[in-house]
Amino acid sequence: MFWEPSRAMWQGKPMPYEAEWVTKVIAEKLVPYEGNPLMLDYSTENIYSDHLAKLSAWFRHYTRFWKQSALYCDYRWPDFVRKDSPDGRGTTGDGEPTYLNAVTGKDFSFSEGMDIGRKIWNLDNSIWTLQGRHRDMVHFADYIYEQPFKPNWPSAWLPGRKDGKWEYIRVDGRHLDRDKFEEFKTRYYKLEGWDTKTGWPRKETLELLGLSQVADALAKNAKLGSE
Repeated sequence: MFWEPSRAMWQGKPMPYEAEWVTKVIAEKLVPYEGNPLMLDYSTENIYSDHLAKLSAWFRHYTRFWKQSALYCDYRWPDFVRKDSPDGRGTTGDGEPTYLNAVTGKDFSFSEGMDIGRKIWNLDNSIWTLQGRHRDMVHFADYIYEQPFKPNWPSAWLPGRKDGKWEYIRVDGRHLDRDKFEEFKTRYYKLEGWDTKTGWPRKETLELLGLSQVADALAKNAKLGSE
């Protein structure tokens, strides 16, 4: 979704896929948040939205299981769109469990992998919380907020909405706003079921994921989220 349109722009060639089409196809695969193309809207106005919070959560849950546990290749997965497919659609959603089940003999679904990824992500955050992490520590280096993004290639292009229509937009030359990023963190923590003031996991979230013992450990150390 990034390299193909960016290369086309650099080389003055036609775009390989229409922006609206590619966002629709990818959105269909973003389980459990599927069907929301605005998760792929990289316009400046959408950077700090609930839609991008969902995309961040999807990415964290997907990578925690399918890449960092099942060890699927970073360059190959996720497989959203591909030129050699008859309809241009990639195999993500079906491909990952197909290969896993063929090797292991299991009957494992894509959504089950996403659930495990969410569980791992919450376990990670619980460990970091016990080690002393707090919401106030979660921020980028100063240059991310002060210097426009400058890639090591001519320019960077991604889908975005402009005047209500999808098109490929240039996304380099921008930087994050500190205050808006703090607001984004609140949206993201709320989505994950974490305490919005501290960033710590909440008891209800951990219990839902089968991590009651982790909630007990956090409570014992006065590190359990409440809001």
